Amino acid sequence: MKKWLKIGALVTALSLILGIGWFANALVGNPVSKWLAARTAEKHLEEVYGETDFVLERVAYNFKDGNYYAHIKSPTSEDSSFSLYMNMWGGLEWDTYESWVLTGNNTADRLYMEYRDFTDTVFESPEYPFTSFITYGDLRIGFDTPYLEEEDLPPAGYIVLEELVLDKQYDMKELGAQAGRLVVYVEDDEVTVERAAEVLLELKQLFDDAGVTFYAIDFVLEYPRLEEGGTSKEGRVETQEFLYTDIYEEGMTERVKAADAAAKEDYEEK
Repeated sequence: MKKWLKIGALVTALSLILGIGWFANALVGNPVSKWLAARTAEKHLEEVYGETDFVLERVAYNFKDGNYYAHIKSPTSEDSSFSLYMNMWGGLEWDTYESWVLTGNNTADRLYMEYRDFTDTVFESPEYPFTSFITYGDLRIGFDTPYLEEEDLPPAGYIVLEELVLDKQYDMKELGAQAGRLVVYVEDDEVTVERAAEVLLELKQLFDDAGVTFYAIDFVLEYPRLEEGGTSKEGRVETQEFLYTDIYEEGMTERVKAADAAAKEDYEEK
């Protein structure tokens, strides 16, 4: 009986060890698979990218899909970074060089961040006079640009992804004027079309004074938000894709009123 008890205890212990090992492998991977992944990545770099200066920066485990990824970068090209994905046996599953680098996606990501930093010089300034809980700048780069079939051209206010140049240093003022979008939510005790028109004129002046350009703005004026959520009163004035060129004093209230009506109609349709 004691012999069988010992065998049972041994089997239980081994099962626990195997279970813990399986769980740990699923959560953080294992050193053997990581070594195999690194070996595959180095071999792939040598065979496919031997004439470049790409280097293997690190290998890490992705617990979401159970694969390992090798992050590759170039010390001389800020837009040339990508990943190789390997399974637990070291087999190469995916090379993202084409989808990240050659398509212009990396360049687009860099420009997004540069433009956001550009607009943050206004939004994060101590002189920014409004209470806002959402403020950011965005560039419209044509990942899914609705091209005009008859002209095969993107509509105004977009940058064509395929035309981006790898590592090119762009003028943010030019890009902002061409495709910059502001998203601004302002809280105020007065939520009227007239007040929204005033705030938009003030915002434009702030950005003009700072030399920060934009093409259009998505703007919301609403009552102050409560700590427990929601706003102190119902009601808002909203504009979508309100053009920079349409922000001027003459007839401003009428344009905002029309934009607000169009935004509410769009929500109802959706």
